[in-house]
Amino acid sequence: MLREFRAADVPRYYQLMVSEFPRETALLGWRYEAFAKIVRRLERWDYRLLLGIFRALGRPLFAVWVVDADGLLAASALQSFGPVSSYVANVFVAPEFRRRGFAKKVLGACHEAAHKAKKQFVVLDVVDDNAGAIALYTSLGYGPVGHATNFVRPSSSAPAEPASSPQRRGFQKSDGVALAALVGAFLPASRMAVQPVRAGDFALPTGVVRALDSRSEAWVLDRGAGPIAWVRASVSPAMEAGHLTAPVVDPSADPAEVRALVDTAIRWAIGHGAARMLCEAADENVQGVAALRNAGFEVAYGSRTLARPTGLA
Repeated sequence: MLREFRAADVPRYYQLMVSEFPRETALLGWRYEAFAKIVRRLERWDYRLLLGIFRALGRPLFAVWVVDADGLLAASALQSFGPVSSYVANVFVAPEFRRRGFAKKVLGACHEAAHKAKKQFVVLDVVDDNAGAIALYTSLGYGPVGHATNFVRPSSSAPAEPASSPQRRGFQKSDGVALAALVGAFLPASRMAVQPVRAGDFALPTGVVRALDSRSEAWVLDRGAGPIAWVRASVSPAMEAGHLTAPVVDPSADPAEVRALVDTAIRWAIGHGAARMLCEAADENVQGVAALRNAGFEVAYGSRTLARPTGLA
């Protein structure tokens, strides 16, 4: 039976998520109690009402699809909705229920929901060495969009405090336009068509941060004519690792200033409890990748982005 996720699914879902994604789990360091707390919050009547209103307006925020077999959660997929595309993550099937078409079943639910929400694409990421999943997605009409590298800074030691700089300041929503233009300069048009980067993407909605029980801050470099570099750090009690959103860097930015900017973000995250730092960066983001390497990040694994058209122009 295909259905939506329920709060009672949390223990089984968590168990399968951890066991089916061991490499990612080892890096993220999931914490069950905090994870369950966030799910319970999203099940509260006020959040459910808000999510229901968005869905009724044809603007769903997210959904978690589940195949229930023999009274057990057998397969699942997490789906979110952006302006152009619907994004799918955490696709898994319990080992004892494989080869019964359940992965196709939850993906079919994602495809139908994306079409109903009038999204042009369904997008997902898959690690490079997961040949079975890549073959499945290809058979369902997914094609390559891009490739990214997932980095880890394994040390929990904070870098030295950077010297103060007149170029470095906190992010402001008005910075989004210039930052979107910087991203558009290095991402190919084929990727931007599926995963467009817009000015509003650089500011996180406070309601989402609050719902996920997380904290986040962002900084920019500005020589007086607008931002030339940006980075965001986020932490959540649901995981040991902190996250950097891939740095956006104009080639004209001083590498020393960029290093200080990234170090500021790392120090903030470690100061808020991060045991290590993770970041995913598109391969075309050459300047951002260089900034990560300069700050002590190492390659963890590669992943490819695949997309499937929904048939809506």
